[in-house]
Amino acid sequence: MKVSSYLIPCALLVSVALGISRSDGTASGQASSSVELDPAALGFSVPSPEPALPPDADAFHPMSYKVSSKAPAIAEISRNADRGDVISMTGVNLTRPSQIEIFSQGRDAPKGSVRSVEPLLADGTAATMLIPEDLPPWSMYLVWPARNGLQGRAMAINRTEAWWIGPDKAEAGALVSVYGRNLSRSGGTGQSHIYIKPTGKPGWYVTPASVNPFRVSFQVPDLPPASYEIWMHNGHGGRFGWSGPLSLEVLAHSPWAGRDAKVLDVKSFGATGNGMADDTSAVMQALHAATASAPATVFFPAGTYVITAPLHSPGGVTWLGEGRDMTTLRLGHPIGQSMIISPDNDVQFRKMTLMGDRKTGLAPLLNLSSAKNVRLDDVRLDAWGAPALDAQAVSGLFIENSELIENGSFYGSSRQVFLTGNKFRMTGYGESVVALWGGRDFAMVGNELADADQSREDGHGIGRFFVGQSHFGSMRNLYWEKNVSRSAAPHDCGKVDCNKGEQICFEIVGSQLKNDFVAASEDAVVFRSAAGFLKPVSGGLDLVIVGGRGAGQQRHIVSTNGTTAKLEAKWNVIPDKTSRFALAAIASRAAIYDNTFEGRDSYNRHDSDSTGVLLYGNVYDVVVDSNRISRMRHGMMTVALESASGLSPYFLQYSNNRVSDSNSGLYVGTTFADAGVEGIWGGLGNIYRKNVFSNIDYIGVEYETWDNNGADYNGTVFDRNSFDNLRYGFVDAYHLMWTYDGAFKAGPPSRSRRFNTVLYRNRFNRGNASFDGSKGFVTVHPENTWLDLGSTWSGFSSGNTGPR
Repeated sequence: MKVSSYLIPCALLVSVALGISRSDGTASGQASSSVELDPAALGFSVPSPEPALPPDADAFHPMSYKVSSKAPAIAEISRNADRGDVISMTGVNLTRPSQIEIFSQGRDAPKGSVRSVEPLLADGTAATMLIPEDLPPWSMYLVWPARNGLQGRAMAINRTEAWWIGPDKAEAGALVSVYGRNLSRSGGTGQSHIYIKPTGKPGWYVTPASVNPFRVSFQVPDLPPASYEIWMHNGHGGRFGWSGPLSLEVLAHSPWAGRDAKVLDVKSFGATGNGMADDTSAVMQALHAATASAPATVFFPAGTYVITAPLHSPGGVTWLGEGRDMTTLRLGHPIGQSMIISPDNDVQFRKMTLMGDRKTGLAPLLNLSSAKNVRLDDVRLDAWGAPALDAQAVSGLFIENSELIENGSFYGSSRQVFLTGNKFRMTGYGESVVALWGGRDFAMVGNELADADQSREDGHGIGRFFVGQSHFGSMRNLYWEKNVSRSAAPHDCGKVDCNKGEQICFEIVGSQLKNDFVAASEDAVVFRSAAGFLKPVSGGLDLVIVGGRGAGQQRHIVSTNGTTAKLEAKWNVIPDKTSRFALAAIASRAAIYDNTFEGRDSYNRHDSDSTGVLLYGNVYDVVVDSNRISRMRHGMMTVALESASGLSPYFLQYSNNRVSDSNSGLYVGTTFADAGVEGIWGGLGNIYRKNVFSNIDYIGVEYETWDNNGADYNGTVFDRNSFDNLRYGFVDAYHLMWTYDGAFKAGPPSRSRRFNTVLYRNRFNRGNASFDGSKGFVTVHPENTWLDLGSTWSGFSSGNTGPR
């Protein structure tokens, strides 16, 4: 078994800890000097039995203290920050004289300390805070509110968060990845700790194969087949730093193993592969024979095999050619349906080309609907003018090192989907490489998107890698890394709807306000009616608190009983009769990391809605980090919609991205709000940190408002972003997406508003852009509230003083 050099046989580490006790009276407000806080008191899990921490793990010894139900409380908070960063939170009674207390401990310090910090801005819903520069760098920070000697429950920043594992079933030696946030030490690519154990028994540390803050990969050790717990630790937070358990099923062998022992050559069944004879019958006979002897392989020697009827792929069978440039299965005449239908499990295609030759009509070339364990490796799917795949409700789909020539494919509510190292060549103005309507556990790594042939009218796509929608319910656990797009955007608005082109596009609009609250407990909410619960969807639904007490929290519904919704996790702040709920299909827990997204050189002519990343509607807890985006109409977008449905993006983080040669850099606002309900928040806790924008033709930050009340933003943070070579810096105005001449205007009296916006040390420099009419900072809505700390605007003809 491959384990790390610091293997420690599960020494049990148990601290004597009082934990957090509740008090409804006056507490001292001081930490105990002798009793350490226990992770369980904060709801933090640790492996059982508890192993010794990795030898390089930080010390972390917070003292226990009393929590009062009368104290201020944090409902939700930014989960990732270093010292000197501004964070956002929602909660109860966070306004002054409340303070935020922060426990931190240096890596080698014998004990930690608590600092009290005043909020930068705060109101009845949200607060923002600057983490002091003199705290230890990249500590795990415990943060809690305090007021008049009473203290609230602590929340953690930089704590390891392991969201999902994939594949979640694998044999010894297979490469598996854990996906999440804060998985690596100090947000780097060097260190992370993986601990694998049987339930209730000691386990082992395993050396990672690769590390980044959002994905850590490892080889499965040589272990007996069984279900194992996977625990992660980023080295910060001591005993408080664990995340888990995730479940990994170690298999006795791969689902595709054992097929070399039985190889059936299609030519032995009469196939010619000469590109002229009809080989359908011979191939069918070979597949039928493989069914009887599965697991087996059907071998296609080099050649072109003409097929004239749909083929059904049996379970437990591999289709094997001699290379995708040597072995081709080609449709010989129109069949108006899929060329290959594979509803069976454990199917594999390798080293061949499947060519529809425009003869499937609008049907996908390959229909995998409802199958389990399907692998395509070194395959070309030439579905020019049609989808390559229908992969609805597939569980366990691997497409690797392949080429897909297509209009885009449908993945529906599939789970455990991995697209790795592929080339996607778009045709027929195809909508997107991937359409996901409520799936989960989805990863795209190292893929390339481009048009199939820009010299041909039908050789273009519209520039979308991914579109997530909510037709089949909520989706979560999504990951993109090292994907590259080239000239990806609509190219001719006279021939295609140019309100498209967003390369990673979340359009999450399935939501309704639930206005019949009765009561709530830690993990359930009771309503007067079951309206909205009655139509089950495969992805399920979530409850989101979009106003009142506890705003900013979302919880997945695991079951309903009459009018009661049972929740997957406890509320941090239990809602009450002031709380407003959206019953919603949402997208959550996604990381978009280290990708390169390139639009067309026509970006500055407003010819499309090309965008690097669009988070639109009910999107929560998504990180967009370290991407390179160029030649877009908008570099990145956060969009709230009408508050009458509660369509709101909360606690998003855009950090360390580079946007260049685009029309506008960053869009943050409300749009298409054609109905409104006052008191429903449109955006909460969204962070834009250390992004770099250069050569922006129009506006650096579009802070847009729309008609109708509601869909307001609160606690938005712009932290140390840099903008160079642009005519307009930061513009807070109305209908900005449709304003091209710098004549910015105010919205009508009923409109969305912006509260407690923090601008911290941002830099806006006109540079080489036109001086005439240029403007650094513009706001036409004086009731919006701002705090500017050290931001600069330079070289503009007006607006160089920022908000005043």
